[in-house]
Amino acid sequence: MRLNTGLILGFGGLVTFVCGSWSLAATVPFTEAFTSDAANWHDPSGASVLNWTNSGGPDSSSFAFTNFNFANSAAGSTPVIFRGQSEFNSSGGAFVGNWIADGITSFRADVRQDSGVPLTFFTRFSSSANFPGATAINFTPVLSGVWTPITFAISPASPQFISFEGTDFNTVFSNIGHLQIGVSVPAELGHLNSNVTFGIDNVSIVPEPASLGLFAIGLVAIARQRVGRSRAR
Repeated sequence: MRLNTGLILGFGGLVTFVCGSWSLAATVPFTEAFTSDAANWHDPSGASVLNWTNSGGPDSSSFAFTNFNFANSAAGSTPVIFRGQSEFNSSGGAFVGNWIADGITSFRADVRQDSGVPLTFFTRFSSSANFPGATAINFTPVLSGVWTPITFAISPASPQFISFEGTDFNTVFSNIGHLQIGVSVPAELGHLNSNVTFGIDNVSIVPEPASLGLFAIGLVAIARQRVGRSRAR
């Protein structure tokens, strides 16, 4: 549960009232940079927290990582590699909430893999109940050994969404509790008994510009009120 700031605008666009209310909402904007640990993001099985290192990320800083063996994964299958889920308290619950009401329009992450072949990444979004969900693909394959951003437009019109599992965009994104990032297994890796290392960093949600601007106005209004009260004393 997080504090959401509400605003009422008076004449001339001046803020005349600021209030706070508690509700389940994502922290927007937010970036998980894994600065001190793996932030409770979990491995493919969901049983263990990701590994963490303090250097080597896309900006030479810290990142989280895990190993995955494709021995039990057939070509064309879609194993999940990274799990940011509400029951794990991943990122302190920063991604959990109603993404539609929160105005979130983009989800991105920096990823790296050393399989030796390009891999197509996807993200599955769902509630804490895990079903139904929505799966979106990143059209540009991620080359081996290179940190690469993967980006997903959070919009019902986005061609990246390939499945809503019998439901629709509004149902899924009004109640996000799970983020599951994975890959499509190419023929070269199908049933290959070899460990591949996957890294992740800078997992981000971004609001529409209008929402971000309103949030900034609210912060300015609060700061001005505090200055005014200080001068009045």
